Amino acid sequence: MNIRRIFLIIACLVSAVAVFVPCYMIQLDGETVQDGNISLFSAYPFYGIAILVLDLFVIGATIVGLKKGYVIASFINIGVTISSVVNISINRESAAAVLRVTGKLLSAFGESSALIYKVEDGAGFFMLIFAAIFILVSMIWNAVNNND
Repeated sequence: MNIRRIFLIIACLVSAVAVFVPCYMIQLDGETVQDGNISLFSAYPFYGIAILVLDLFVIGATIVGLKKGYVIASFINIGVTISSVVNISINRESAAAVLRVTGKLLSAFGESSALIYKVEDGAGFFMLIFAAIFILVSMIWNAVNNND
């Protein structure tokens, strides 16, 4: 097995790990709330399962040497990953909007303490973006320089 195949397998493993790492975190009053660490698998299980299955298929096709298989599966994997990153961004913004509305509602009812919240990106969000780029680069490198 050559180095190009190993890099493509590592890229798929990074993608698989990124599915379970929190993509964004919700903190109220400086503490992370229960269910405040949102990973791709917990927010969008369909995307998480699709990415995991595609990662396994790319790894299997790479080991066996099916060039068309890992090229097509890599492109589908990248498309699903980009779609999930966009949906995570939308979900993160809507979570912030809900917290903003809740804080205004509490202050309208005369709640003396203001709701202090923070919604910030997690490592999984950046890992998904990195994994998509890493898969694309290593797949092209593997497909162009190998004569499978």
